[in-house]
Amino acid sequence: MRLSFPKWVAGASPLNGPAVREIEEALSLSPTKTIRLEINSVPGQLSREGRWLKFSLLSKKGTVKRAALFATVTDFYNQMIHGQVWRIAQA
Repeated sequence: MRLSFPKWVAGASPLNGPAVREIEEALSLSPTKTIRLEINSVPGQLSREGRWLKFSLLSKKGTVKRAALFATVTDFYNQMIHGQVWRIAQA
């Protein structure tokens, strides 16, 4: 999974509004403000870091391999998830 993104995607409207709302709701309901995701069977973690969102690719042991910051859930969805097979994983 790549972590460099085309600039045209930033600031675009959500490509899937209900999916963005699902991620926002899961983050807001999480007591730790962190959720686990699987994108194409690759484990990841999305967390709120102040006003930013941090997405981390995780190893099989759960350690962080790489991380990227996003301004909004929409930016994260458009750049990382749209067109991929994904789900919110159980912690």
